[in-house]
Amino acid sequence: MYSIRPASPADATVIHGIQMRAFAEEGRLSETRDIPPLTETVEAIELLIRTQTVLAAWDGERIVGSARGIVDGDVCTLRGVSVEQRHRGQGLGASLVRAIERAHPNVRMFQLTTNTLVPGNVAFYERLGYRVDERTPFGSKIVLAQMSKRRGSDSATGLESTIAGR
Repeated sequence: MYSIRPASPADATVIHGIQMRAFAEEGRLSETRDIPPLTETVEAIELLIRTQTVLAAWDGERIVGSARGIVDGDVCTLRGVSVEQRHRGQGLGASLVRAIERAHPNVRMFQLTTNTLVPGNVAFYERLGYRVDERTPFGSKIVLAQMSKRRGSDSATGLESTIAGR
């Protein structure tokens, strides 16, 4: 059974490892490891845990996923949504995104950037109510989709849904 709760600074190394594994395919498809999730350090994740919202998904006593919400004014940027391979396809990524959204009831908008080279990335966020605002070329191969969702634009399964496994 999964649970989602705030990460502690001691979780940064485990979260970093999950992120490196989760974004390895994106690096391969992009033909570069020079993408933010793969260049981020353990220390940077630890700082975000101390200053922003970092949630960890637990399977018993083991972290199996995480997501971050970085707030600037009335906008929350989602970053680092990652789930261990063997735990994917069970709604855990969606539960992490929704938990970040619920953790920030006073923001008016949520935003994120995702790589369109990774199959299913854009569709995953669209199922959660996000819409593509812009597509931006990044280098010779990557096209980034900037996506956003305004508070209150959720479907019936949006912000009010429960966390999987709780």
